[in-house]
Amino acid sequence: MDRIPMTPRGYDQARKRLDHMKNVEMPRVQKALGDAREMGDLSENAEFDAARNEMWNLDTQIAELESKLALADVIDPSKVDTGMVAIGAKVKVEDLDARRKDEFLLVGEGEVRDDIDTVSVTSPLGLALIGKKSGDVTEVLAPRGKIRYKVLSFSYGS
Repeated sequence: MDRIPMTPRGYDQARKRLDHMKNVEMPRVQKALGDAREMGDLSENAEFDAARNEMWNLDTQIAELESKLALADVIDPSKVDTGMVAIGAKVKVEDLDARRKDEFLLVGEGEVRDDIDTVSVTSPLGLALIGKKSGDVTEVLAPRGKIRYKVLSFSYGS
């Protein structure tokens, strides 16, 4: 199976999310399931069905996150070649057709930041930008057709 690129911060976020699911959400759902079970007839118990469905969904989310973390390839942005765009780069691009500029941080899959827009390195745009340098133009196939982006600049750091 393919490795999943993540920044150290994204890996930590995922570990904390998994810990919360296992140690906060799961006990809450297990209690709700037990409480619903005590209400009696399980065949017509909507609370029991809802709690059981929530537990199945939570189990699935936990398994997916555990798998993602097991496949994580944690890439420290301070150790990448800063001469080209890679995970952890803050990238400024221009959509050459729409003449619109944008800035975002290239992050691992599912990683979020409150302070800046993010683009996953596994997304079409992220994949198209990896390895590019300032001044390079790349094309991305989007629902509206091909979009040409020019890398205006990029930097690493907070």
